[in-house]
Order: sequence, then C-alpha cells, then structure tokens
Amino acid sequence: MIGLSTAGQALCGPCSGVDLTYTCSQCGHSGYRYQAGRCARYVLNERLTYLLVTDGGTIPPDLDAVRQALCAVDRPRSLFSWLDRSKVPSMLVELAATGEPITHERLDALPVTHATHYARELLVTAGVLPLRDEYLERQPVWVERLLDAAPEQHRKIAAPFAHWFLLRRLRQAHHQRGGRRVQGGTESILRSRLRRALELMDWLDRWLDEGTSTRQHVRAFIVWARKHQLVGDLKVPLPGRADPVTFIEDDERVEQLRRCVDDEELPLWVRVAGALILLFGLQGSKVLQLTKDDIVDDGASLALDLIGRRLPHLVRHLRDQAANRWRLDQMADTRTWLIPGQSPARPLRAEYLSLKFRDYGLSGLAGRNTARLALAANLLASVLADLTGTSVDNAVRWTKFAKRDWTEYVAARKRDTQN
Repeated sequence: MIGLSTAGQALCGPCSGVDLTYTCSQCGHSGYRYQAGRCARYVLNERLTYLLVTDGGTIPPDLDAVRQALCAVDRPRSLFSWLDRSKVPSMLVELAATGEPITHERLDALPVTHATHYARELLVTAGVLPLRDEYLERQPVWVERLLDAAPEQHRKIAAPFAHWFLLRRLRQAHHQRGGRRVQGGTESILRSRLRRALELMDWLDRWLDEGTSTRQHVRAFIVWARKHQLVGDLKVPLPGRADPVTFIEDDERVEQLRRCVDDEELPLWVRVAGALILLFGLQGSKVLQLTKDDIVDDGASLALDLIGRRLPHLVRHLRDQAANRWRLDQMADTRTWLIPGQSPARPLRAEYLSLKFRDYGLSGLAGRNTARLALAANLLASVLADLTGTSVDNAVRWTKFAKRDWTEYVAARKRDTQN
C-alpha cells in the first residue's frame, strides 16, 4: 500500500493511479520489491537456503525448521544485517553436518558465547529443541568449569558441596515453584556461594576480615562442611537484617510517577516499568517477568494478574506494542514479554532497566523503597505481601519499619508545633 484515500484508507499502486508493478517476480506476493524484482521474504529464503545447506546439497530437517521460523517473521528485511554478522548459521551447519541430532547436551559442550546462547534460543523458538529453564540447566556446566580451574585439594571438598548442596537446593526450589523458571538472583547467589567457598580455602587467614557483604553467603558452605565433619567448630555469624536506607522524598517520587504517566518523550516501556515500581513498590525483576498473558483486558478496564489492581492505560499500549514488535536480532517467542529483551526467549535484563532509569532521571531502588514505605504505612502486611509479591515476613518488617518511621515523624511535627 503506497497511498491513502480521502477517507484515510490505504490504497495500492494501481488504485492510487501509479502504473508500477508491486508483485514479486518469483513468489507472486504483492508488496515492496527488495532486490531484482523479488520481495524481501523470497530473498531471505534464498539466502537462508544458501547458508544452511550442508555438503550433501540439502538442508537437514532441524535447520529447515529454523529457516521456516526465520522466514515467517513480520519484517524479513530486518534479518539481512543480522545474517551478515552473525556466527549462528555456520554454527548450526557444523552441528548438523555430523548427522547427529542437535540437542541441548551438544550445545552445552560448546564454548559459552553469545552466539551459542542465541543459537539455542533460536532452536527452541523453531521447535527443534524443547524449552528448558536455562537459569537452572546451565548451572552444572558453569560449576564444572569453575571446579576444573581449582586446585585438586580444593576441588575434592568444593565438588560435593556444589553438587549435593547448592545444585540440589536449586533443583528443589525449581520443583517447589511448579517447574517455573528460576529467577536470575537465585543463579547469582549459587555462583557467589561457590566462589566464596573456593576463596575461603585459598585465603582463609585474611578472608573473613575483608570483602563485600556477599561473602556472608559462605555460611552455607560452612554449615554443610560442619555437618559432614570436614571442618571443626567453625562458624560464620548470621548477618543482621538491615533496614532499607535508600529513599527519596515522596514529593519527588510523585513527580517521577507523573513523568512516567504524562511524558511521551520517554520510551513507553520505561514509562510502564517506572509507573509500576514508583506506584506499587514492585521489584524491577518482577516487572520484567510480565507477559502479555498477565494482562486482563475486558475493554472497559485493565488489570494485571500479578497484583490484582487497576493500572493506567500505559500498560494496554505497551501490551499492544509488544504483540506486534520485532527487533533486529529478535525472534518471536512462544511467550510475548511485555518488555522484551535482545534474546528471543528472555525479557529485558534488570541491569539494562537500571541503566535506563538512571539515563532518564528515574529512581529505581530508592523510588521502589519510598513507594513500598508509603504502602506499608497504610496496608496490612498480608495485603502488602500480595500486592508486591514479597514474602509475608518481609512485608511484616516493612510495616514495622513504616510504623516506627511514622511515629518519629509525628513526634517531630508535634515538637515543631509546640515550639
């Protein structure tokens, strides 16, 4: 369609009075012709066929499924620059050339690179490989590679700790969640605990006297080692639960929330994420896990299953945008993420969300804490836990903290009035 009628309807070339050919010379589909009279989809199919064909002159069934998935994208022209620089097609051809089925296990044996991760997600999207929890399944591979680099005497102690304690608890958590994906924070804690254990065995003399607070994660290793009589009466004290310290003025939070609702110069996904965090005190990682299916829209009102409360019209707009969106290096996934990332099977990374919040002058952690404090001052702990998706114990601590803070505030105002 190249023109508009007086009523605003799209018109094709002949109906617009332009005597040009808009039909692909090869497949017969009507539309813009990309190269030598051929449409972009036909050229893309031709190029993929050339890239994915093996020495036998044919495309293996697994790779043909990938070809069909790529050719089915809404904007085939967006894939040409990706094909020019990506290592994924040649990697897939090498895997298929052996004649063995392409499996997750074969991909696990390859070097851990962006191309390997993307090839796996592409195969999952095309239906060649089953969907699996990558946060869970890639941990044993990472553990083995880390242990291979450790001294043998350390590996003898750290290996059973990693396999029979850390990975076992991770699988139990995955089972308790009903098979739902393990959060990225769980992966970070597991890796931190194993690294801390190896560091302890290397630098025991000065290890406990310096380092970041994440080194408290070594307590899990000490408890395990004592239970198996590998160490004596060695203890690491439990870290105290510190009250939140990062806040902003509530007026500033309201102003930032107003920007998210009204400032159309901000990206839509930034506005939606900021509004949910600044209004409901949600964690950024929970916002990023939202999909189009989490949105309940009856036409007159809109709600999110996550929090069960009415939300602004921004969420509906972002839902519609996410459903039609295709980016340069992104494949359609079986789940339409509300805020999609660069990879086809994952949402946007939390680190990128924090970076963009800083770029646009929005407070992530401080804004979330201030919003949660305001809610905790007016809601029961059970309601706060349900609204924010946190545990009841954590919600109780927030309500106690809010009550203490509010009491001090009232006392201070009373003194000011008397003076």
